[in-house]
Amino acid sequence: MAEHTQKTRVVATAWRRALVLLIGGLVALPYGAIAVWSLGLWITGGPLSARLSSLVVLALLVVPAVLPVTRVLERTVANQLLDTAIPEPQRRATLADTGRGALFFAGHIASGGILILGIAFVFPLCAVLIGDALTSTGSDEGAALLRDTFSITEIDATTALIVGGLAAVLIVVVTIAAAYLLPWYATLLLGPSRDEQRASEAEAARAGQRREALARDVHDSVGHALTVSTMQALVARGAIERDPDAARAALDQIERVSRAAVAELDYVLRVLRDDDEPRDDRAPDRRTLADVESLARETRAVGFEVDLCVDGHPEKLPASLGREAYRVVQEGVTNALRYAATPRVAVSIVVDDDEELSVLVENETSAVRAIDGRGLAGVRERVAVLGGESSVDIVAERWRLSARLPVRGPQGGRGT
Repeated sequence: MAEHTQKTRVVATAWRRALVLLIGGLVALPYGAIAVWSLGLWITGGPLSARLSSLVVLALLVVPAVLPVTRVLERTVANQLLDTAIPEPQRRATLADTGRGALFFAGHIASGGILILGIAFVFPLCAVLIGDALTSTGSDEGAALLRDTFSITEIDATTALIVGGLAAVLIVVVTIAAAYLLPWYATLLLGPSRDEQRASEAEAARAGQRREALARDVHDSVGHALTVSTMQALVARGAIERDPDAARAALDQIERVSRAAVAELDYVLRVLRDDDEPRDDRAPDRRTLADVESLARETRAVGFEVDLCVDGHPEKLPASLGREAYRVVQEGVTNALRYAATPRVAVSIVVDDDEELSVLVENETSAVRAIDGRGLAGVRERVAVLGGESSVDIVAERWRLSARLPVRGPQGGRGT
């Protein structure tokens, strides 16, 4: 069944390509008629005015090849019949685009015209020549037809048969080659130029980077919010009877953190849906390293002790570097909230305004190996993009996340 389906598909493809060539042949008919008329005028020495008029007519034949509508029609035919997927141009056609379209049009009608010539003249002529050779009467109708058509004074039946046979073989070879190459030819000449392809690939790469960055932000912000909310809910449940004020404070914290996470998620979904560049002025909460004290307060509110040490001036860092560094610290604290053996986390930030930013987050852990999930993979990506180095390990039952980032821009980086 599968083999039959494959054969059916091959036959259908061959017929569609033959149809494309026939369409080109039909368009080639008036071109051929005008070319024969013009050539006849010049060969027979017709009136000068007629010969000059034929040159004007030949020049006008170029016009359809350079019309934008012709390129659109050719692209439509190719997509419908040649199993191609040539995209619509995203910009106004340049002179080079027009030239490529005209080249495809010329090749299309030339290959189609050759097929029509074979069907209408060469193949029937070969049949007549073969019939002449097989009859015993010595008929030379085929040779006579050649002499009358091309004004040849001397050509015998054998020579005519050889010439006709070679012409038929050549037409078959050209037709098969044209049908085979048509999809590639159409994609090359009717599709986007190399510059457009490079620009499209670059845009796709930028879009991929934007999606990855947004995915990291969603994971970090929502993951942190869910972790904090869960722990605040535990605090509220334990304090709801003995300390209503503490329970209300915990619920307020849950509400605030949840609203911030929902706003962040809504921002990311809006950017993805509209395919826009992320814009800081639309972002609900773009914390930087200067806001790390707020992160520490949130963590302390759930019963975790935070040893925060900041050496330098994080508020002077570039905004993009400050945001990414904050996400690194946030992921480290979130991991501590989830996996720490004791409710304590140490955060150390050292800012050298001219050279390097260092971040170290550590806590006691009972894990036998480093937890390595999406969040830490995101940390490595963030740090690598900024040209820094990062590492995650467990030393003497202490889990450590460290990162070093250049202050003056990426110089290449790695994550370990």
